[in-house]
Amino acid sequence: MNKILYVHNADFSKPCANRIQVLNMCKAFKNIGVSITLMSFNCDKNIIKNIYNEDIDYNTISLKPFVNYYFRSLLLFLRFLTIKNDYNHIYTRDLTFAFLVSKFFKNKKVIYELHDLSNGKMWHFLFKRTFKNLQGCVVISKGLKEELIKNDFNGNKIHVLHDGVDLEKFDINISKNEARGKLNLPKDKTIISYTGSLQSWKGYETFLKSYDYLKNKENIVYLVVGGSKEHINRLKEKYKNKNIIFVPFVENSKVPLYLKASDVLVIPNSSKYEISVKYTSPLKLFEYMASKRPIIASDLPSIREVVSENEVLFFKPNNEKDLAEKIKKHIKDKELQKLAENTYEKVKKYTWAKRAEKIIEIFNN
Repeated sequence: MNKILYVHNADFSKPCANRIQVLNMCKAFKNIGVSITLMSFNCDKNIIKNIYNEDIDYNTISLKPFVNYYFRSLLLFLRFLTIKNDYNHIYTRDLTFAFLVSKFFKNKKVIYELHDLSNGKMWHFLFKRTFKNLQGCVVISKGLKEELIKNDFNGNKIHVLHDGVDLEKFDINISKNEARGKLNLPKDKTIISYTGSLQSWKGYETFLKSYDYLKNKENIVYLVVGGSKEHINRLKEKYKNKNIIFVPFVENSKVPLYLKASDVLVIPNSSKYEISVKYTSPLKLFEYMASKRPIIASDLPSIREVVSENEVLFFKPNNEKDLAEKIKKHIKDKELQKLAENTYEKVKKYTWAKRAEKIIEIFNN
């Protein structure tokens, strides 16, 4: 297997889920014995260490970022021209870059990873012309593949690979009370948690509103981990009279501690957005599953691609009252803890290493 160049059009000094996913994939490639190089913006090893608390042992090519997305794509391509002879296998989440490399370098094997469908004419123009030259197209949900096939794209070139998890990182050996002690969280309360970014389609508002429908609120704490400090400050003001703890964005290496400190974990994705209903493969779902904590999730096709009633308790999307009912059920029925054991067994199929191995198979076809 030749070396892989992983190209991502993002500024790694501004952390979010897609950067974390890329770092996990690069680490997985390295761990299965592949020579991997990450090319992106502000992705040198010192920045990765300072922001993500990750020591990386693979090569990086770090560029200075610019605001315009398409200009950044062009910069990535121009940099690629200086190293093109070193890499015959290209993996990227940047469509413009994939288009340029696959068009002008037919001898390169290019895999493009797709996470959502754009409504923009430019995107559709590029994707149609890029797809025919790709070695393969990786999508993160069956919904995405079905939509592409519906639009006459060859399903044989489209590979569904859901997101994954690092089991060693998220199944840490620490008790609930020990985790709460480290995080200064109350040990005598039931903690219901949401971790992740605070985008509307992820349904965090449904989670927060469900608090009003709970009984025995004095014994329950909601914990929200994620979002900018400015956004968190606004939410603190809005929900100041409720027993809700807000923690702004923390580096991914600290998330396992918050999950282990929790009694129940919630995925409240909204049904009002197509990306949420059909296209997403939430990182938090796999992280939750690896933490061995009970999960309550929106009943959506994108979630059911991975889990069923044998692993999680579903609630009606955008229905804060039903979410509250399911939370009360989880608190009352301790037998539901067995669902968490089932999720852990299932998540073993969704490690980053297994995902990386499947990508190598696509390159070798």
